Amino acid sequence: MTPWAGAGLVAAPGGPSLTDSLGRRLQLHGVNLVAKCGGGAVDTTASGTPCVGPARGPRLAFVLSPTARDPGRRFTASDAATLARLGFDVVRLGIIWQGLEPGPRGVGANDPRFCAAHAPGTPYPALKSADPYNAAVLQAYLRRTDRIVRLLADAGIRVILDMHQDAWGSAFANRDSPLPWNGEGAPPWATCTDGAQAALPPAWNAAYGVAPVEAAIHHFFANDVRSDLQGQFARVWRAVARHYRPDDDVVGYEVYNEPADFASAATADAELQCFYGGPVREPASCRASGSQAPRGGVIGAIQSVDSRHVVFFEPQVTTDFGAAETIGITEPLRFDRVALAFHVYSPPTTTLALVASERARTQTRQPGGPPWIMDEFGASSDTASTAETVAAAGLRNLSWSYWSGLQLHDPTGGPLEALLDEHTRRPDSAKAVALAVPYPAATAGTPGPEAYAPAAHVFRYRYRADHAITAPTAIVVPTVTYPLGYRVGARGARVTSAPNAPVLALVAAPGARTVTVSVRPR
Repeated sequence: MTPWAGAGLVAAPGGPSLTDSLGRRLQLHGVNLVAKCGGGAVDTTASGTPCVGPARGPRLAFVLSPTARDPGRRFTASDAATLARLGFDVVRLGIIWQGLEPGPRGVGANDPRFCAAHAPGTPYPALKSADPYNAAVLQAYLRRTDRIVRLLADAGIRVILDMHQDAWGSAFANRDSPLPWNGEGAPPWATCTDGAQAALPPAWNAAYGVAPVEAAIHHFFANDVRSDLQGQFARVWRAVARHYRPDDDVVGYEVYNEPADFASAATADAELQCFYGGPVREPASCRASGSQAPRGGVIGAIQSVDSRHVVFFEPQVTTDFGAAETIGITEPLRFDRVALAFHVYSPPTTTLALVASERARTQTRQPGGPPWIMDEFGASSDTASTAETVAAAGLRNLSWSYWSGLQLHDPTGGPLEALLDEHTRRPDSAKAVALAVPYPAATAGTPGPEAYAPAAHVFRYRYRADHAITAPTAIVVPTVTYPLGYRVGARGARVTSAPNAPVLALVAAPGARTVTVSVRPR
């Protein structure tokens, strides 16, 4: 039995939890996997062997493969099985805009066919032979992605497809830094800097403060150049969503990783909300920001072709570090089937309290607002901080995915972030202790208090039973954490799984209102 046995399609009916087709409230635990290397990028000798170089070339580009010779571009069925043994049931799997829509060969930044100014209120011109969209290229990329989705599904792990970017795109790089880096995300043809010049910083995350990067990002979120950048981005997302619409092993789609527009900080939230919903649904935000977003926004574009899957939206990247956000608060985000995805790289208790209050005030077309998931945190060797964040998330029954499962020559990351060793593929023992914890993956009722004592490996959970749900409550008990098995104490329910099963199944007793369960080592 896997955590997803019988679960069907994941839904977001409203309130803090995603649900499965059986009505159970879900809690997801997982990791991130993002292949950030362009086809021509080469591995440097710096710590972590980050890849730098041109995105085009004969090598595998922006996607993983089970047959790649380079371990930094490889992911196999054995790797998926390792993640399953650690108790994970989800992977936030990166896809890259440049991989999906690289554009005409040889086109660089600031090409006037794409970057000339666009007059507000006028139609965008047809790009004709310069149109960067190529359905055959996009489908070839998705077929490679399919192989990783299937490997994970066969191991009992589902995916959130994340359109990932860092430092905007591959047009920006500092190959000569002591910390060499290369941006990933947007293709060069979509990079419009107004000719701004600046020396790129030694560290990738400082790139957001230099003029060329700020200009490129601003043109995207203002959507004010002739190539209709957001329209192109939405077209790519429609193709991705159309491709995965039948696939229940896909939890949903994350629109854009860590959005930010520091060149327009005063109106950045309004600009972002306009990007998500467009002037049809978010008129106040679009007026406030002056953005020329597509009429239905990018979420609208995705939902126009896929009415089944959840769409995950992120607030501004500054919220990763504890800043407040207003998406869906200043103006309702007028969608159903959406979920709030956020990152935590700040003290977790304080940050989670803030995000919880913001989620409760976020207005969507879902009763109780959108579900939430902390789908990035960690990214360091500080396992005490990782364990603290996991514990704080457990107190709120919060879904999460750790950054990162593998280092994968990450050119916009650090060398000490990965859970699995790049070569041996064995988990880092300290990180595994922090992350491989028991959790209620699917609750047949309303989740209540949840706590795990890592020193004693004792897990306790209480929930209010819903007898209209006939499927069992499923609690993941990682085999790596309980190698000699475990004992269960349950009140108000009977255990229906086999002894020491990796997924503990409970069915509430007739008439029981509350179920209390404990798990401890045998």
